[in-house]
Amino acid sequence: MKNALERAKAAGCSTLVFTVDMPTPGARYRDMHSGMSGPYKDIRRVLQAMVHPFWAWDVGIHGKPHTLGNVSNYMGKPIDLNNYIGWLTDNFDPSISWKDLEWIREFWDGPMVIKGILDPEDAKDAVRFGADGIIVSNHGGRQLDGVLSSAKALPSIADAVKGEIKILADSGIRNGLDVVRMLALGADCTMIGRSFVYALSAAGQAGVENLLDIFLKEMKVAMTLTSNAKISDIGRDALVDLSNL
Repeated sequence: MKNALERAKAAGCSTLVFTVDMPTPGARYRDMHSGMSGPYKDIRRVLQAMVHPFWAWDVGIHGKPHTLGNVSNYMGKPIDLNNYIGWLTDNFDPSISWKDLEWIREFWDGPMVIKGILDPEDAKDAVRFGADGIIVSNHGGRQLDGVLSSAKALPSIADAVKGEIKILADSGIRNGLDVVRMLALGADCTMIGRSFVYALSAAGQAGVENLLDIFLKEMKVAMTLTSNAKISDIGRDALVDLSNL
């Protein structure tokens, strides 16, 4: 861990984001069905590559070497996707606690953000711990079926710690309107995952730039139609409480 933090510092990373919502992988049956979590040379994956020649060239050939650089140094040899899961099982410690975060806090002198908060009491603990920010997140809904959504969790967390710590939010954000919704629920800013990946996969850097432009336009429309001239103006009065209807 210390070596990984030193590498991050040397690479110019200014902020450390520590994920606490994945002590164990969720039951991802889609990955099992698609072969993404199976042997690297599974026949289904080979067939998928054959019927997608552009992807096979761009990733399968042009994208070599297919190694995981962040962990290969600790293995003492290059490690590919085929044996990564086994290595992770043998080396992953799910028993993370606040004491572990205290050790990281002592070593890491930059901003530290804790990702995966869904409970107001955990948010308060993060403030007492001295974190610079929290990310309200349910890991994109991939960890536990039926888990509380970030949008549902956000208001009570904002009520508990707004102004004491930076509140970020992710999970389920697919357009500019979703960003405005999260800001109205109490987030200081939002994070986007899959939308970026889809845009990057489809059209590279140009796709991501276009996505950001679309998000910006959608946000401007939503803000105009809810009478919010500035980001700082966005509040819960822009939302409708359906429980009262």
